[in-house]
Amino acid sequence: MGQAMVAIVQDDCTGCDLCITHCPFEALLPLKHNPEGRKRAKRPVVVIEENCVGCLSCIGSCPTDALHEVILPPISLESPLLDPSKRPETEPFNRWKKRETRWA
Repeated sequence: MGQAMVAIVQDDCTGCDLCITHCPFEALLPLKHNPEGRKRAKRPVVVIEENCVGCLSCIGSCPTDALHEVILPPISLESPLLDPSKRPETEPFNRWKKRETRWA
């Protein structure tokens, strides 16, 4: 059995940021700028691959089902984490400041 991690379907992401507060490892962050040609007004969330441990606690928080599980192969030589994609430019998200997430 292999390790899992989370992936996001960018077109389905509304930018609601609910998943960010459910990730205990800060592996989900909003993009700094909304990509050109995006139909939604808010910028999407991206997975920071090196922070994702595959706990999947964020998946249930997404109202549009944009998050899904990706099974990584059991042999580490085949893992996509050995050659991670270029980290996108993200916006900082202060999860711990009072009233930042509207529920803490």
